[in-house]
Amino acid sequence: MGFDDKLVRKKLEVLLKDDTLVEKYLRVFGPRLDMGNVAKLKQEQIRSTASEGVAGDKDDPTYRIMLKCPICNQADITCFELKAKSLTSALDRFQVPRYTGVKPFRSVNYSLFAVTVCPSCLFASPDKRDFVTFSVQARAENKSQLSPFVLDELRKRIDDRKKIVPAPDLAAFFSHPRSPEAGIASYRLAIHRALAEASLETPLAWYKAGMYGLKIALLQRDTGKDDTDILKESAKYLANSFRASELKLPDLECQLVYVLAALFLRLGEQTQCQSYLGVLEKWKGEVAKGQSQNPDLTAAHVDRWLDKAKELWTDRELPDLWTH
Repeated sequence: MGFDDKLVRKKLEVLLKDDTLVEKYLRVFGPRLDMGNVAKLKQEQIRSTASEGVAGDKDDPTYRIMLKCPICNQADITCFELKAKSLTSALDRFQVPRYTGVKPFRSVNYSLFAVTVCPSCLFASPDKRDFVTFSVQARAENKSQLSPFVLDELRKRIDDRKKIVPAPDLAAFFSHPRSPEAGIASYRLAIHRALAEASLETPLAWYKAGMYGLKIALLQRDTGKDDTDILKESAKYLANSFRASELKLPDLECQLVYVLAALFLRLGEQTQCQSYLGVLEKWKGEVAKGQSQNPDLTAAHVDRWLDKAKELWTDRELPDLWTH
């Protein structure tokens, strides 16, 4: 294998993040890098992982638990949880994971069915604690962690949720295996729930809505669809989260600012991107000043996300920057 061939393989390993897919690419297309062929192979993989395998098989990385809807009291709603150490994930530029199986488990795109959806009223969340759960130890139900005010608001919006998903058989539409279209719809419903929470100033609601949008964006990219509109929508929600200071942990707040910088860079709004880079620079300076009074203070969390943002800015002209 020549130097150029090795370079192509290295690039494919970064782009595809799956040795089997790399070998398939080289076997089918040869040692020539073509982003159209990379996208084609990714789409084929997504379709196969969405359609192959049966829930409950030995190589299934998920297990089922049953939940109850806190809105309409529908019982026996299937929630898919991940088995420990069954999947690894690689983050895209917006910190959204792509999943790969760890032997003996098969690879599945967990994002497709991470959101549990009530087939009756379409209440949806990737957090089982938003549903009614059952405690085996206490032999009793655990109430939803959502406040009664939020639950009341969501009951008022059932008809709105049903307009989001016009499928005639909702239980079948959201069953396992779940199609990319159903996966996207499940996050749309989760955004609807988060926006209801945001209307009542529930902590982290804007942040959750924005991150759900980024999951939709990745699903759209991986199926060859344009993600511009959902990225704009996510940027709006995450900017609201930043203005509301929803994230109280310094590292998470720095991560949020990085994601906003990345989003605006991807959307071609370089001035906005630079403004969020400036926020990280400012925070770094504030920590440096504070270290004169408190040597235990560290800027490591700021440096980490500032360096990642600067790297994106430096590489902004690379044609494959947003395919990672």
